[in-house]
Amino acid sequence: MKTSFFLAGFIGLVATGVSAADSKDKITNATKQLGEKPNYSWTTRTKEADGSPGRLSNIEGKTEKRGVTYLSFAVGGIPVEVYLKGTNGAAKAVEGWMTLDEIAQTSGTAAAVVRFLRSYKTPAAQSAELAANLKDGKEEDGVLTGELKDASFKELLLLGVRQRDGQEPPKITEAKGSARFWIKEGALTKYEIHAEGKVSTGERTLDIDRTMTVELKDIGATKIEVPAEAQPKMS
Repeated sequence: MKTSFFLAGFIGLVATGVSAADSKDKITNATKQLGEKPNYSWTTRTKEADGSPGRLSNIEGKTEKRGVTYLSFAVGGIPVEVYLKGTNGAAKAVEGWMTLDEIAQTSGTAAAVVRFLRSYKTPAAQSAELAANLKDGKEEDGVLTGELKDASFKELLLLGVRQRDGQEPPKITEAKGSARFWIKEGALTKYEIHAEGKVSTGERTLDIDRTMTVELKDIGATKIEVPAEAQPKMS
């Protein structure tokens, strides 16, 4: 009886391990497939624990293999359009098209937005990073989930956190995060990051509980046309 009991337990552990490995492989393969696509679009939504939206509005994005990414969102109710190529880019809000360097010099809020844009990851890059940082993986009701290593969701905790000149970088404690992936016929259609933790800046400590959801669309059918006025500002 004891032998049978331990044997059954061992088989169960092995089966669980295989299931977790299979789930991670599915996620990794789906994110790799997305990175190989010539173009796609997406919508990013961020919300806090109380259901309120994040500091940035929803982000509408497009990207192409030639390395151009387009983003549309609002800051403080002001609509912003951005074309990025590497760490360079052009953006238009109130005063027409400007380089990222020109925008960063206008105000503290603008500088924070530029830092966000220069570190922005397209869904292919972000989802691949999440897949690489999954501690484990499992499948529930057709959705693949897993806990994340701290580094992969740190940026989500720091989103919108202001740092004054001369102030020490924000400190993160009690951090934990997880990710969920929706995959259909091997293709990634949506993913979600949930992050919790305490962020301290100066003498202020914030309790963060934030979820970011990215939905993919128009895969293989997305087109980007950079306005003539914006092109000189991207180099």
